[in-house]
Amino acid sequence: MNAAARSYLERTVRSWIGVPAGVDYPVPELPEPLARLLLRVEEYELAYRGQWGCWEFGQSENFRRGALWTCEVDRWIVERRAEAAATLDLVPLWPDASPFAVCLTHDVDFVSHQVTPAQVMRSLQTAPHAAGVAARLARAVAGGVRRAPAMTEALERCVAIEREYGVSASYFFTVFPETGSDRVDCVYLPGDRCTFEGRPTTVAGVMRSLAAEGFDVGLHGSYNSATVPGMLGRQRQVLEDALGAEVTTTRQHFLHWDVRITPGLQEEAGLAADSTLGFNRNVGFRAGTSLPFHHFDLDAGRELRLLEVPLVVHDGPLLRADGLELDTEGAIAVVRQLFREVEACGGVATLLFHPNSLARDEFQVVYRAALEHARERGAWITSLRGVSDWWVERESRLSAS
Repeated sequence: MNAAARSYLERTVRSWIGVPAGVDYPVPELPEPLARLLLRVEEYELAYRGQWGCWEFGQSENFRRGALWTCEVDRWIVERRAEAAATLDLVPLWPDASPFAVCLTHDVDFVSHQVTPAQVMRSLQTAPHAAGVAARLARAVAGGVRRAPAMTEALERCVAIEREYGVSASYFFTVFPETGSDRVDCVYLPGDRCTFEGRPTTVAGVMRSLAAEGFDVGLHGSYNSATVPGMLGRQRQVLEDALGAEVTTTRQHFLHWDVRITPGLQEEAGLAADSTLGFNRNVGFRAGTSLPFHHFDLDAGRELRLLEVPLVVHDGPLLRADGLELDTEGAIAVVRQLFREVEACGGVATLLFHPNSLARDEFQVVYRAALEHARERGAWITSLRGVSDWWVERESRLSAS
């Protein structure tokens, strides 16, 4: 490991422990196996990616040793933090001395189960073959083709649940790419018409309403934007023009994310915080941590400004047949297990629940159970932007002390 990486690890450990910059403190060295986890060295070493171009959980060293659901890095930090607290006043990890944080996020893959004629055409444009065209036409007819699709069963239900609990969340909206689209891309645009809470509007109008209510509106980068330079910046600009405000948070569609490329492209696009670091077919701690951290580019030998807030709980793996295949009771048990792990380490449990999934009762039951558990345990519940803003302010306090 070179000097730049060692210096980065020292700064990160010092920040996680909460030692102010002006305090003389011998920062403990993160053990090599944990440093390897955090730096994602295995993802640099192994070029192979799964059928969807993603790093699969089965490739991970911590999965193979049975530790994927254990935040190994955070457990080590807890011990070091306890040692430091015996002699130092440390900066708390979360506001109001909250024992841990829960970050709520939603990837808006579909604004409605219904589609507009234009969305049908975009979907057909990305179909890989004739059979795919027929299948997509059949799905469109089954869901319903409308000039202004109703968001009742998707976005509206999701927002209503969060209003009920009095919490905020991040909603990541996509921008269908003008060029370079992929067959798995979402097919709506900000200007598409829709109906939200009984009122005719556009997707852009919905985004502005959510932002005005205090929700975080972020970018759900298209599939190829993870590896093609310039795409994220263009999509962010389209979203900002539609929203009329700055967009700082993001998650890549399909969790298509390559540690060697994507974080740098996100930073170049002017994005401040990402939460893609997770799995499509499992849950847990891909980098051994739930805590926010700045990426270190091993190829370039530099720390990025981009803040990563790891994804811990993804709704798809919990209940889908191509994931863990759990029933509702089992999914709730897994969520609570992961919450206990995060709480024990004072970390942040980042959740992804798709609004269209919440149209199904079993997903809604699991999501409500997660919110109830977070509230009962005294967690600070916020959005990705909330975590990012707090962490940046915390870093400023640490460096100014």
